[in-house]
Amino acid sequence: MMSDKSQVSGRIREIMAQAQLTQQGLANLLGISQPAVSQYLQGRIPPPEVLLNLARLGNTTIEWILTGEKRDNAPQAIAEPRPGYGTTSTFAALWEQLPREIQRDLLGLIRKIVDRLNTGDAAKNE
Repeated sequence: MMSDKSQVSGRIREIMAQAQLTQQGLANLLGISQPAVSQYLQGRIPPPEVLLNLARLGNTTIEWILTGEKRDNAPQAIAEPRPGYGTTSTFAALWEQLPREIQRDLLGLIRKIVDRLNTGDAAKNE
C-alpha cells in the first residue's frame, strides 16, 4: 500500500537527518541537482534509481521509503555493496563548502601526511 507523498518526503528527511546531510549534500551523493532534492522533499516521488540509492544510504528498503512498512520475510536492507556514505559523505559535503584555495592547501597537507605514513611503513618493512 502506497502512502501519501508527504510521508514519503518525511522518510527521505529521516534518511537525510540520519546521514547528517543538507539538500545539497544529498544531491551531491546521489548525483542529482539540489532542486530535484527539494522537489522530493515537497512530495514528488523520486525515480527508481534515486529510490535505490536513498535505500542504500538509509540502510533500508525502497518499500519502507514508499510505504513505511517492512515485511518480516523481506530483507531489511539493500544487500548490495554499500557506497561510501555516512562519514565519507559528510566529509565530501563539507569539502564542497570550502573555498578552492583551502581545498588545494588541505589536499597538499593530506598528501604529505599520506606520503610520510607510507615512507614510515616502507622503513619498517626494510
